[in-house]
Amino acid sequence: MESSANLMGMARAAPASARAAMIISFLTAHPSRGFTISELAKRLGMNIASAHATLAVLTDCGFVVRDPVHRTYVLGPALAATGMAAMDQHPAIGAATERAELLGTELGSEVDIIAIAGRDIIVLARRGPVTPTPGIGHPGDRSPLLAPFGAVFMAWADEAAVSDWLDRAALSAPVADLYRGQLAQVRDRGYSVTMPALSAPAVRDAIGRLRAEPGDDTAEQQVADALRQGMEMVLPLDGLAGTDEILFTAIAAPVFDPIGQVLLSLSIAGPRHPVRASRVRELGQRLAEEAAIATRQTKGRMPERSGTEALH
Repeated sequence: MESSANLMGMARAAPASARAAMIISFLTAHPSRGFTISELAKRLGMNIASAHATLAVLTDCGFVVRDPVHRTYVLGPALAATGMAAMDQHPAIGAATERAELLGTELGSEVDIIAIAGRDIIVLARRGPVTPTPGIGHPGDRSPLLAPFGAVFMAWADEAAVSDWLDRAALSAPVADLYRGQLAQVRDRGYSVTMPALSAPAVRDAIGRLRAEPGDDTAEQQVADALRQGMEMVLPLDGLAGTDEILFTAIAAPVFDPIGQVLLSLSIAGPRHPVRASRVRELGQRLAEEAAIATRQTKGRMPERSGTEALH
């Protein structure tokens, strides 16, 4: 599935499938309330007639339901069957959720399950003590898959995917080379560590706008611009002493599918205070162990890590 901004470009050519995907994705990311046709049309950049026609089909299929009093739309129960079928087809989601629950309880930290959705990354679930955060972080939330977002997915990706990931962020050649080096470090360690710039106000505001108005053509570009203006966000741990203190946003480890591709990531949310580098390494190794268990439970295959032994 294309990112919301790209779907918007397709929707202006009037494909009903793109409009339906946008509506379902938007309602998934906003499960706590319903939206009128006017609100959906405005948020998603559709005209009222197109939104009405698409919602009529989705309603007939049970994918959305309309509140007759408030005239708002929410996700329909038929999508529960779709979700259950997806869980059956991707048992790693259930396995990762179990590991996230265990780890969240053990560490007293929020642990998220994240996946790639076309040219986006999407939060599937959150476990453990959940900390309310602005921007991406709620189940159903998406952000564009552009550097540095999704580094844990790109570390094991092929060259074409990595190049596209870097190109979408419009990075300078030196920064792109730096990120390639950091991806190699992620492969060696088995997990990525991101820095607080991912939650910097400019980045947070840009993601918030993309979440609220996915039909806005400039929203993804604003995210890319905000990221370029921030500090380096994939943290290289090499060279840090164990007593050095760092502030991190998240630690993420991959869950692999049967052909050795990263299907999901488990992600520990960082605290709002500095943590010793030795503790960050401990958390990363612990997270990688749980991700490896989810991989093995679902017959996934972990590629050998360059320069180190594969996880056991």
